[in-house]
Amino acid sequence: MKKRYLLLACVFFIIGCSVKHPQIGVKSFPQEDEYIIKALVNDDYGDYKQAAKIYLFLYKKTNKSIYFKKYLDDLFALQKYNEVIKEADNFLKKEWNDEIFKIKIFALLEENKLKEAKQELLSKFNKKNEFFYTMMSYILIKEGKFLQALEYAKSNYALNPNKKNLLNLVDILIKNKNYNEAIAYLNTYLKEYGCDYDVCLKLAQIYKELYDYDRLARIYEKMGQFNKKFYLLALDYYMNEGKYKKAIKLVKKYHLDEEYLMYIYDDMGNYNKAALVAMNLYIKTGNIKYLLKYTIYIYKADKSKKTAKEVVKKLKFISKTLKTPFVYNFLGYVLINQNINPKEGIKYVQKALELQPNNIEYIDSLAWGYYKLKKCKIAWDIIKFIKTNDEIILYHKKLIKRCLDDIRKHNKSNKKRFGKKKKQR
Repeated sequence: MKKRYLLLACVFFIIGCSVKHPQIGVKSFPQEDEYIIKALVNDDYGDYKQAAKIYLFLYKKTNKSIYFKKYLDDLFALQKYNEVIKEADNFLKKEWNDEIFKIKIFALLEENKLKEAKQELLSKFNKKNEFFYTMMSYILIKEGKFLQALEYAKSNYALNPNKKNLLNLVDILIKNKNYNEAIAYLNTYLKEYGCDYDVCLKLAQIYKELYDYDRLARIYEKMGQFNKKFYLLALDYYMNEGKYKKAIKLVKKYHLDEEYLMYIYDDMGNYNKAALVAMNLYIKTGNIKYLLKYTIYIYKADKSKKTAKEVVKKLKFISKTLKTPFVYNFLGYVLINQNINPKEGIKYVQKALELQPNNIEYIDSLAWGYYKLKKCKIAWDIIKFIKTNDEIILYHKKLIKRCLDDIRKHNKSNKKRFGKKKKQR
């Protein structure tokens, strides 16, 4: 149905187009609209050869240039560029038509007849026409004459200061490595018209190429109005560079999810503030993952026994819902590390290892539990095979090994003493 309405709209437009005196709704012959529909349907199905025949017939029957243009369009679609040039020349000898001339220029370019296309433009086309400057700059670029192309692009933008011409000019400036001038043109446009998506994106591409990430982040902030992902790109940059004040300001200014604020404080090492945000999110949403985050942050902020007991209490509550190895290990480790109840802690760590038996952090927690129970031989047998650069695990491994060595030395010493006493008897 939609295609039918589109076809009818085209029919009424074409019927009303006459070379000298367009008359809307006036047909040159009774079957004109039927032929138009046939041609448009053939175009729609990609049968350009049949459509071209119909348009040529319509042109000869009505002398309407719109049909001849459609005829050339279909020849162009069939890649019959030399035929397009020949037919356009025959038409232009009789009367001038900008659109027919443009199709001829495009056909010359497809045939790589750059010199001929340039001569045609210089001799036959209005020098103040946007198409003239655009094509001339394009041809000169193809010829590798970037400086000359730049002059035409600048003239075009001066006469027609629209976005398309601006982006064309900027592309040529970039090819000439004139980045500062390209940036100046784009920023001038932004000051006058605000952040247009394509213009801002082009500016972002330049800043990225120049590794100017400060300005890139500012452009991403402007582009956030089109897509939230640009806010997040800016936020990612600020956090990677440790520019936390700007990151916090961005989250608050553009009302981003409060969760981002939590991660900023976490990255800053400000665990008390991260904990406050996490608890606020838990109260708002009831999502237990935020309560887990809260316990992590308060434990990072304060590892006193008092805080540890609060963490244990909350983790036991959380473990009833989140039966994950992380929760079991975290709970077990706190019980072990703070000497609250190492035996109970080992049980929780074993639950974690049942779910993830090869996790070296959980294996370390188990070994640490037995170390706290003074069972250094068991602890060493658990941890001795772990190879890692993790500082905490390496520290635990060192203490466990020392403990084991001390026990062995003590045992040797006792054996010697016992042996001497036996001989004396």
